Amino acid sequence: MHLDFSLSHLRFHFEPKSTLIMPARNKGNVIRGGFGSTFRRIVCHSGCREPATCQLRNVCPYVTVFHPFVPEGSERLSRNPDIPRPFVIKPPLEEKETYAAGDRLSFDMVLVGRIRDYLPYFIVTFKELCRVGLGRGRTPVELVAVESVGADGDTTPVYTLEENIVRPPRAPLGWADIAGSAGKGRIERGRQITLRFLTPTMLKVDGAVVRHPSFGTILKRLRDRINALSYFYCGAALEIDFKAFGEAADKVITRADVTRWVETRRYSRRREVPHDLSGFVGDASFEGDLGPFVPYLKLGEYVHVGKNVVFGNGWYRIVEVD
Repeated sequence: MHLDFSLSHLRFHFEPKSTLIMPARNKGNVIRGGFGSTFRRIVCHSGCREPATCQLRNVCPYVTVFHPFVPEGSERLSRNPDIPRPFVIKPPLEEKETYAAGDRLSFDMVLVGRIRDYLPYFIVTFKELCRVGLGRGRTPVELVAVESVGADGDTTPVYTLEENIVRPPRAPLGWADIAGSAGKGRIERGRQITLRFLTPTMLKVDGAVVRHPSFGTILKRLRDRINALSYFYCGAALEIDFKAFGEAADKVITRADVTRWVETRRYSRRREVPHDLSGFVGDASFEGDLGPFVPYLKLGEYVHVGKNVVFGNGWYRIVEVD
């Protein structure tokens, strides 16, 4: 594991000015959709048609955050057509649909590596999105607070509506903070573990969708995601034996699979195409030598795994160790 991997964990709090209607599930879709369109409207110049052909793509914040590309001269991963976006939305898991004026709607975001420097853009974008409106009928809301979250869950203020000042977030969480969080030793000594997939998780193997999780598939996809995030946003790739890692992960067996497949999709107005956000949710239990995979499992709780993580998909928690 590359020790310089870092991330910033933020929590945003909205309050509607009148009755706000949100979907019971997939709130991350609404938040991410509004965030992306508002970000582009704020930072992109009027002549920009497509980020891939924009003459300012090398310096454009929108391209960096939403349409990152492999920089010229990259020594690794240069054949990738695109690279992971450097943020993750952790949507509200409550199934509440109606928020009265003054109710609080909260969600988290994770910013990887150097993208923490773009936090002022994020806050300005969400303030503008609040002004335009959110949810069904575009209800006006207010961004009342932004907090920085530590590894132990404690929070410090970054922004409040009353002060209208953006403070620097706390120091980013490094590998030692994440790997050293509660329960690590217990996981290393354990032989069984249960992962609870909170939002739809879509994994692919050789282009084919995996309907039920295996430990090997989860860990190999997680390994590749962490490697790309580390290389492009934290300065260095993982220095591990990828083949040996995958072979060891494949030896961990499935003890119980209580997951189910959830079909869901969104429609991209910009591209005018449907976007599949389906995946499995529920619990899966595994047994084997877990020790080598603890760092990836703990980090994966922050950065998610699989497809569509910027919409909140692929979010799991370690819920039981035996």
